[in-house]
Amino acid sequence: MRKLSRITLIVLFTIIILASYSFSETCSDIDQVFANAANKDERIACFCYFEPSFSNEQKKDDIWIGCTQQKLPAVFRALNSINETMISKVVIWNSLINILPSDMFVKVQPEELTIESSMLSLFRSGTFDKIGKRLKKLNLRSNIIKSLDPNLFKQVTTLEELDLSKNKIVNLTKPTFDSLTELKSLLLHGNQIVNIEDGLFENLQKLTVLNLANNKMRQIKKDTFKGLDNLEVLNLEGNTITTVDWSAFDHMKKLRSLNFGKNGLSKVEIRGFKSLQQLYLNNNQIESLKDVILEDLPELTMLSIDRNGVTSIGSDAFKGLSTSTHLKSVSLVTNAIENIDSQAFVPIKGITALSLQNNMLTNLSSNVNNMPFLTPLSRLTSLHLTGNAIQIINADDLSSLVNLEILLLDHNRIEQIAREAFHGMKLKKLFLNDNSIYFLPEGIFDDFDIERLESLDLSRNQWECVCGKEWLGPWLLSIGTANVGAGNLGCLEKECGESERRTHSIWVNGAAVSLTVVTICCIIAIAYLMLQEFRHHWPRLQKPTASDKEKLIPESLSFPNPVAFPDLPESEQVANNSPPLIKKPNSSGKHVKNRPGQIKIKSVFSKSSVVKTLYAPQQVFTLVLFFLN
Repeated sequence: MRKLSRITLIVLFTIIILASYSFSETCSDIDQVFANAANKDERIACFCYFEPSFSNEQKKDDIWIGCTQQKLPAVFRALNSINETMISKVVIWNSLINILPSDMFVKVQPEELTIESSMLSLFRSGTFDKIGKRLKKLNLRSNIIKSLDPNLFKQVTTLEELDLSKNKIVNLTKPTFDSLTELKSLLLHGNQIVNIEDGLFENLQKLTVLNLANNKMRQIKKDTFKGLDNLEVLNLEGNTITTVDWSAFDHMKKLRSLNFGKNGLSKVEIRGFKSLQQLYLNNNQIESLKDVILEDLPELTMLSIDRNGVTSIGSDAFKGLSTSTHLKSVSLVTNAIENIDSQAFVPIKGITALSLQNNMLTNLSSNVNNMPFLTPLSRLTSLHLTGNAIQIINADDLSSLVNLEILLLDHNRIEQIAREAFHGMKLKKLFLNDNSIYFLPEGIFDDFDIERLESLDLSRNQWECVCGKEWLGPWLLSIGTANVGAGNLGCLEKECGESERRTHSIWVNGAAVSLTVVTICCIIAIAYLMLQEFRHHWPRLQKPTASDKEKLIPESLSFPNPVAFPDLPESEQVANNSPPLIKKPNSSGKHVKNRPGQIKIKSVFSKSSVVKTLYAPQQVFTLVLFFLN
């Protein structure tokens, strides 16, 4: 049996290889036709591609044609040069095809046709008539289509998928889609649709997906979605809807996903959707959950009321969801919630994920009776409380959450956490970073299974450590890679005594730097004072007066250049103890010899000389003292 199966696989593989070769030859022939169709010095407009299929039958439909960065005439010539070849699909993208001729695709007749990002705006009458019986998928997204002729799709009776997204369509009127009875998916998002005529979708009995997101719709009327009995996905996100006739949805018994996000709704009333699984009410103007009536939604699994103006959650907020036993996720992210009643979550006690991040909660207990509001949620596995203003986690705040695996408490204002706060939990991920925690009691993580723990972040808190009694730092080292904190852990990262040593070293270094600075300042000050003293004692040149002048040498006496005379003999030199040439008269008129230690310095003023007397010992002492210091 095994041998037979192997033989079968080999045969199939051989057939696929031969078929691939055969179709590659066909593509070569088609490429040659495209080359011949191109004008001289013109790029080849289109190319043939082979898309292998692993089904039992190989068809010519596995061949498709791609045309890019071309203008209409070149693409038209290329596609009409083929002799009525059945092609799987034709893809034209990033080209310039403003107007689509009526006979553009007569020779190729594809099952799938894509004209994307090609500035398409107008269609000639009967554009799709010749290929309408064969066309299954039509993609016209990212063009500049402003309106649709009511008869444009009249002959396209087999179409299953139509994509008109990201165009400029403003209005949709009957009978534009009346002939598309086989249509299953209609994408109209990213247009400028303001008005949808009543009954526009009346004949689309097989439609399961309708996307009207990011348009300019302002209201939903009773018959807007008439005929869409089998619709499963409806996306109305990103419009400006403020008024809704909620009876417009009464016939949608198979609807699984309804998206009303990013509108202007202040009140919601959704009842009796037996198949509804996902409901998006985010980014609206809901201020109270009393204005959100949700009833008889037995299959609902996910509810999003993010980014509204909800300020509190009362005891009856979710009472209509008591029959929604499949509900797993509730999200109220980025509201203004300050208080939650202790009984608020009783009707939805089976949920496994609750998101309350970016609200204004200061504690995890009700402001009315001081009872923990999370107590009913014993099945919760994921709890997101990031970005609130929580200050303390009491012992019983999380006590019932024995199945919790992911707990996000980061970016709060938590200062204290009770030792029993995580009792009985087997958390996989715990984030307590970016709070004001300065101490955690020893044993707070004793119930954690270290083998299951994946992520723990305690960084960027206000940790205070006592040397010899700190247990948290070594414990964080013991969990290895599970410690994912990217921020500063403060003293938890240091060994015992390291902090004191570093502090002591800092004080010593600081004192040394201070003393150095003071010493330098003192030296500068002393130097300055000594400089002033030095300048005070330094002799100043005085203006010569008549009484100070004495002619030492008569003007009539002249000396030859001393350099021209040879050295005199010792006998002719004047002795060192020769008497002074000049004697200074004292007050009595008598001449007095110079006192020992006096130095005579001659200053010449014009043609005369002045003798000034300085007291050398004092000057020398001052200079020596200055340089020594």
